[in-house]
Amino acid sequence: MQIDIRPLNLALDPAARARIAKRARFALERLAARVRRVEIRLADINGPRGGIDKRCRVLVHLDGAPPMLVQEQGDSLPALVDRALDRAGRAVRKRVGQTTQPRYAPRVARLPSPG
Repeated sequence: MQIDIRPLNLALDPAARARIAKRARFALERLAARVRRVEIRLADINGPRGGIDKRCRVLVHLDGAPPMLVQEQGDSLPALVDRALDRAGRAVRKRVGQTTQPRYAPRVARLPSPG
């Protein structure tokens, strides 16, 4: 699974990049075999004016399925990234679950015991 982090109008230090990449791997590790690439776009929408101005877009490219986009906005970048990656992980699990076999076999009706 390839992880691509691109900040726009934001300064990310190497520690923040490493934390985001680690969080993305954690959110999608169960389905890493189906995920080809994860693009994380971080943007500061209105610059230094403050407020709810940060956006995180997570684009997940799956094998054999169209890409999935999850977007979150907020004021705290770490919390914003966590929310977006949690939502992306749930969405990928749901999509992959729709294309795979059921988790449990359906119940078979019991035959009456002889006697």
